[in-house]
Amino acid sequence: MSADRGQTVLDFVVGMSVFLVTVGFTFAFVPSLLEPYAVGEGATVIVAERGAARLAESSLAGSGSAATLSHACTFAFFNGTDSETASDESDCIWRANAEDLHAELGVDDTRGLNVTVTWNGTVGELDSGGHNATMRAGPAPPRDRSVAAASRIVTIDDPEDRTAPDTYRLTLRVW
Repeated sequence: MSADRGQTVLDFVVGMSVFLVTVGFTFAFVPSLLEPYAVGEGATVIVAERGAARLAESSLAGSGSAATLSHACTFAFFNGTDSETASDESDCIWRANAEDLHAELGVDDTRGLNVTVTWNGTVGELDSGGHNATMRAGPAPPRDRSVAAASRIVTIDDPEDRTAPDTYRLTLRVW
């Protein structure tokens, strides 16, 4: 072996350390450089959760429990009535009805929204004065895009019909 060898153990350790730090940096930070070009699914989930909570706990809720929807307000919301004429008690606090779901939830028009209230897997209907309102609003969610959904279990307070189902599922889908 030659005595004028240029590589020592210390040189090898320093070289490998620099190489591993460089590789680690590349794997750690290159994905974050590409992230502005990727679709962020986290925001869609947050919008769905916040929107479902707003509908179930304040917009459609009566003066009672937060998980109990007012029959008059819910009927008017899905029927397309304005909030001033929705009920005699004027306990409806929504600003826009189901026809303008984006305005009610404060979501920009670039997102798709669909709210559905179901009972045993079928879309619920409310009856008031001989008129029916199907509890569904917004376009059907697309099959080719990622859709976030948030659900709340609610009851609908109907003083006139005590045979109404006990619990419904309010589901808000956002894409």
